[in-house]
Amino acid sequence: MINKSVLAAVVTGLSFAVSAEVIVLEDGRLETQACAYGRGTTAISSAKAQAASILAEFIKGNKSLNLNSSSSDVSIVNDDVHRLYESNREQLLEGIQHQALMIDTSSPRLEGNDTCVTATLALNTKAKIQPVKWDDAAQQIAVTVIGEGWPEQGKTALKNAENDALQRAVSQVVGVWLTQSHAQSSQTDLLIENDVESTSMKEIIGQQLSMHSEGLIKSWQTLDSTKMDNRGIQITLNVVVEKRPLIQQASQMLSQIGSPYVKVDAPEPLKTVISAWLGEQGIEVTSDSSLTVKAKAKLRTSGNNQRLDIRINVKDHNNIYSSWKNDPSLIALPKDDSIMTDLIDVHFADENQLQDLHKNLQKGFTQVVARGGLSREIIIPNRLLKQTEHIASVFNTLAGVSNVAIHQNNNNTVVRVRYKGSSGELAQVVHLALAAIAAKPLPQIKINNNFTLTYL
Repeated sequence: MINKSVLAAVVTGLSFAVSAEVIVLEDGRLETQACAYGRGTTAISSAKAQAASILAEFIKGNKSLNLNSSSSDVSIVNDDVHRLYESNREQLLEGIQHQALMIDTSSPRLEGNDTCVTATLALNTKAKIQPVKWDDAAQQIAVTVIGEGWPEQGKTALKNAENDALQRAVSQVVGVWLTQSHAQSSQTDLLIENDVESTSMKEIIGQQLSMHSEGLIKSWQTLDSTKMDNRGIQITLNVVVEKRPLIQQASQMLSQIGSPYVKVDAPEPLKTVISAWLGEQGIEVTSDSSLTVKAKAKLRTSGNNQRLDIRINVKDHNNIYSSWKNDPSLIALPKDDSIMTDLIDVHFADENQLQDLHKNLQKGFTQVVARGGLSREIIIPNRLLKQTEHIASVFNTLAGVSNVAIHQNNNNTVVRVRYKGSSGELAQVVHLALAAIAAKPLPQIKINNNFTLTYL
């Protein structure tokens, strides 16, 4: 049963829900719920990352469970739970620091357009936490991690536990590298303004890399194993992670978040103003990008005065990742031939609005990474393939590819995917993979509009 003490932990995430609560269960566990937009593995990983961030922020922000509250439905946590929390808080904080907490998550559930999970953390967690030292000269880094698994999806409990542990190893090393990089340079692309953003960033990039850990794991050794309920198993592994490919991929994701390439779609003079401002923020503006900052400006008239309504979205050709709206009440000016330019200049001179816009854009860029990269389509004439039924398995095994969806359009197979890298990189990967099921030598693959790849 749930203790009626509900401890609100207001958390500002990078790309998810803006607030959530942590509930104290009667057996001394902390529980929260988190959701991420979409379906499939990427959404599940994103929801788990958000849940971990919520729990981490709660522990960092509360030295005691004896919180005062004016709410009539919040009571003092019982003394045993209170003492248990205080005695284990330092270990929990250390576990957060080393990405070593064992957080149990429920099966994912669908709520509207979101995928949601419930996550619980035992206060008496005894995770085998070993500080990870980062040696710039070493090519590998070894970590000790715990994984859990149950028989499902045609795999044994042991196999699923091993996969869980290997993913945790990659995520943990990413966290260590991000912390190390930020400590060494204030100019790093990772601009951490608070602990919860730091935790969310580590979780997002760690989860994305761990979903495709091929080439990142050099070796691993089983140290311990324990049977669990419902034919489950918990194992402890010592995992050796290759640093160079991990740093390369993590750096690419940071670049997509901190300084991406974007196209600006807006009428003048708004386009010029936005492009200049983006350049000042370190965001490269180009006419050849799948990621678009789309803006609209509309004058609203009241008597002889006019105000400006600006709407800005971060989007690709299929999805909107974040939306921003200015505050039109900031200023009203008399009608004039130059009023559009004047109002745009005023709004883009207001520091509070620019900070809000920058935060919103970062949310959109982070959402792209959290979902697995930008959406692309590959159009393949069926006549070029001898086994069209194998297309799904081919794309699902490609590193960096996720959210594979396939449909037929006339005599063509259309494959929609998300990919972490550029369209050019995806074209090379797809071309090599399709050669194995091609009926004849494939023609050169073409990139149209930077988000459509085709053999037509």
